[in-house]
Amino acid sequence: MSRENHLVLAVVTAPPGVLLLHRPGETPPAVLPGGRPEPRESPGATAERGCLEETRVRIRAGRQLGRSVVDGIATTYVAARPVSEPSPDEVAVSLQVAWYRLEQVDLVLPELWAPVREHLEKALRAM
Repeated sequence: MSRENHLVLAVVTAPPGVLLLHRPGETPPAVLPGGRPEPRESPGATAERGCLEETRVRIRAGRQLGRSVVDGIATTYVAARPVSEPSPDEVAVSLQVAWYRLEQVDLVLPELWAPVREHLEKALRAM
């Protein structure tokens, strides 16, 4: 699959919640960090690079949660954790990047792919 038709998104969880990019006035109003893979780059490496570029949060990629194809774009979801654990009361990394609690995710990402939502439920409830 070509680079233009493939995205890798990091599902980053930590005690404050899940790391999202806030997009005021857009639909959906928040997205998972990530990016398009470079040639010969693994999904985990793409998730780590994309998250660092978009959020300045260094992560360690874990297992792939799955892949969905919508409108000709394949999206691979990769579970991840921050390299340095944020404080549980830490909320915003910047004005566009924040840790969202599980109940907030439903408000900003109402059509989140079901396997990713299930992963979040398990990961965040276990913290």
